[in-house]
Amino acid sequence: SKIETNSQWKAFHKMAGTMALLIALAGIIDVITSMGIEARANSTVSVIEWFTLFQANRFSAFSSLGVINIFTLSLGIPTYLALYHAQRQERPAFSALAAVLFFIGAAIYFSSNTVFSLFAVSRQYVVAAESQKPLLEAAGRSLLAQGADLTPGTFMGFFFTQIAGLLISGIMLLGRVFGKWIGGVGFAGYGLTSIFFVLSAFAPQSFNMAMSFAMPGGLFLVAYQIMLARKLFQLAQ
Repeated sequence: SKIETNSQWKAFHKMAGTMALLIALAGIIDVITSMGIEARANSTVSVIEWFTLFQANRFSAFSSLGVINIFTLSLGIPTYLALYHAQRQERPAFSALAAVLFFIGAAIYFSSNTVFSLFAVSRQYVVAAESQKPLLEAAGRSLLAQGADLTPGTFMGFFFTQIAGLLISGIMLLGRVFGKWIGGVGFAGYGLTSIFFVLSAFAPQSFNMAMSFAMPGGLFLVAYQIMLARKLFQLAQ
């Protein structure tokens, strides 16, 4: 019945609000754990350095190579579905397009990121004979070229998810469901982080400049997710 369907969507909005809060928490953890660490483009880190980091500081290695992004993109799937449902009366076509673009981008990123494969190779490298190590180093370099985080290998996944973020926050700016404040903060965050992703992937020599866009962009997106969660909880009432 319609009443049962509405109650299910309200429960789904509540769950999506919780996912948005977890995304914000992951962003805060990423910022805190990055403090005091030299900012370097991933493409400038050698395979030996990655293998060493996996042994010395596994959390830092996984974080730098995109595990937090995998976590947040996974949580974003139900969030975008809830956003589509919430805005289906005002702008159904563009809301659906934003959700589809996000799902495509997340799928591309999941399939292109090679962090777990690189970790497996790093474990083999530790116990390998000296004669085998050059082969494992070559395999590691191949995996880094294919899908190290914040490099051309994973750019297309970010491209689709960032376009989805700009589109959905733009819809919020023009609509009445979420309000201009949420939409404006989201649009600013996605705009700044989009510049960061382009620079970090294709201009690693300008990584310090890229970080000047990433830091405020990340803070905007943390605030956006918290505001979004609050609104989703309200819609669940």
